[in-house]
Amino acid sequence: MKITEFDIQINRENVLMIIDCYPTSPVYEAVLDEFDEMLEGAYKRIKPVALLEFGSTEGYDLSQYREGVTEALYNINSVGPDMEKWSTQLFDEGNYLGGMLADAMADDYLFQMDQMIQEEIVRMCKEKGCGVSNRLESPQDIPMKIQRTAWEITHAEEEAGIGIKESMMLDPVKSSCQIYLLDESSSEYMLEHDCSRCPRVDCKLRNVHRFPIVIKKGGEELVIQGREEMSLMKALHTQGIYLSAVCAGKGTCGKCKIQVLEGEILPSKEDERFFSKEELERGYRLACKAFPKGKCTISLEFNQEDEFLVVTDYEEKKEISGIIKGGRYAVAVDIGTTTIAMQLVDLDKKEVADVFTAINRQRAYGADVISRIEASNAGRGNELRQCILEELQNGLHALLGGKEIVPERMVIGANTTMVHLLMGYSCETLGVFPFTPVNIDTIHISYAELFGSEEYQFEVIVFPGVSTYVGGDITAGLYACDFDRKEQISVLVDLGTNGEMAVGCKDKIMVTSTAAGPAFEGGNITHGTGSIPGAVCNVVIEDGKAVLKTIGDKEPVGICGTGVIDTAYELVKTELVDETGLLDEAYFEDGFPLTEELAFYQKDVREIQLAKSAVRAGLETLLLKYGVTYGEIDKIYIAGGFGYKMDIEKAVGIGLLPEGCKDKIEAIGNSCLKGVVRYLTEDDAKERVGHIIGTSSEINLSSDKNFNELYMEYMYFE
Repeated sequence: MKITEFDIQINRENVLMIIDCYPTSPVYEAVLDEFDEMLEGAYKRIKPVALLEFGSTEGYDLSQYREGVTEALYNINSVGPDMEKWSTQLFDEGNYLGGMLADAMADDYLFQMDQMIQEEIVRMCKEKGCGVSNRLESPQDIPMKIQRTAWEITHAEEEAGIGIKESMMLDPVKSSCQIYLLDESSSEYMLEHDCSRCPRVDCKLRNVHRFPIVIKKGGEELVIQGREEMSLMKALHTQGIYLSAVCAGKGTCGKCKIQVLEGEILPSKEDERFFSKEELERGYRLACKAFPKGKCTISLEFNQEDEFLVVTDYEEKKEISGIIKGGRYAVAVDIGTTTIAMQLVDLDKKEVADVFTAINRQRAYGADVISRIEASNAGRGNELRQCILEELQNGLHALLGGKEIVPERMVIGANTTMVHLLMGYSCETLGVFPFTPVNIDTIHISYAELFGSEEYQFEVIVFPGVSTYVGGDITAGLYACDFDRKEQISVLVDLGTNGEMAVGCKDKIMVTSTAAGPAFEGGNITHGTGSIPGAVCNVVIEDGKAVLKTIGDKEPVGICGTGVIDTAYELVKTELVDETGLLDEAYFEDGFPLTEELAFYQKDVREIQLAKSAVRAGLETLLLKYGVTYGEIDKIYIAGGFGYKMDIEKAVGIGLLPEGCKDKIEAIGNSCLKGVVRYLTEDDAKERVGHIIGTSSEINLSSDKNFNELYMEYMYFE
């Protein structure tokens, strides 16, 4: 049976819920206007079709659902290909809000189609004299290949032009497949989609038990809505509250600590790893593994990342107020994996006038770009995009609010993954070989197109990248360090979660990246933390005891990246860690104590070994490919907030950096932001950046024999 007539009204509330737009959202009214403008176009493009056919279940073991079942009713629903094409077109044109709305409208229509055909299913089954015992969907209930069976039985290609891919996904993507198991001895009809069994736990239309969650932080109280089977972490995300989760919510980093004050949340096995019996009794839990069943009250007093110290190379703000006659301004932006830094630039004076810094809230989805790519590919790309857009808008309001300044343009430097998430590009090809980006060229886009808002009228420019994992942030850094003008060969190393590096001069530049991991920023370290007040940033071991210095001279709350380097160096120096990275037997189980609450464990030693060997092996391989020795290098620039504060002597001491180049190493802070500011203030910037891109080539380390050998060699401590 083929059904093409549907009396369906697209549900505005559902559509807005799907794209995470609520009445409290600052763009709510603008989204409503866009929705209304697009509605007629959506109805014109939707070509609904439902296919229903009885068929055999031979070849599938369905005994877990019903013994002796031999026949099923196969159902395929589709809204046609035009909505998908429309959404893609809108994204390509830079209308990201329109693209998201078109996609959500298609989802809502498809969901309602499922509801509307149930009456027809009952009629067909009554005529056949049977009931429906189970509704099955792939992949949660049965293998994906059953979709091909459904496609064949319903003659989907001939009847509706619906194709099927090798992955067994239906084409167009806005199609669904359901299988209803028949029961001749029953007159019951189990037709409803079971949200509790569905793997799409982030689905905004998920129908499960809801309840209030009271959030307490800093003397303030907020009530949010929780859902059964939804973790506290995800419930907080839906309200724009982000906790540190460098492990992407896998329960392995222990950073998303909360305390349950009222209500019951049973401890998970991950909680038992990170908390003592007494702490568990006091309600300490990991938010990513906390699944409340009903109303509860929790405390977020441990979330201190709002105080994260971000390096901008600009310490003293200049006061700006009122109308500045003849003044010309622009905004420079560095979107890092961990932090976001923005500067208001006086174009006439060619100097920085003000600064704004923030945490990249995408940290809640994982500390590194791979975690973000995986989250995007799992359907959370829009959430990740909104994290950046909202923080950029906050920064603009902070920099421009009350100053009556209208910037001429905004220029952004960021790694390739951050650019993809900012622009709403698909990340599917970033995480799989051959790691192909959608776009690494210079991007020119209006504020209105990027943000979906008419609040400001200026152009946004995004720095070009060299490759998938050497992005615009490194291009900006190379420009800041004058690589396009250098006669002598220099090296740039950005010590962040990704470990990008470059070697070259005006004639030739070679770049590469290596997965350093988050250890340099306190990630994956048992008591690690970001650069917040109270983070241990300096360690010396005297007479077998640790002497500490913390950021802001506050009480120790964790160990940041520089503290990790210092601790590793001191343990090696005092022979409490041998050259293989083995911690002394006396501390092997309980770790080396830094304070009564903080310790450095064998696992932490391994993390820093992995990070430093990845960077050092990457650097050595890059120089090998370029054909130069350390003796021929004029300067080694260390970029990034971590590198800016790092003790070079100790970094050399653990083998992170080469001993022979100690005097050539220079920490330059935020090289990306430096380059972006120069781009705004120098007349020949466009040509110079073009020259850098034109002379740069990438070295892939993943299959390089030299890198693999060096990686193992530099695991050892020198």
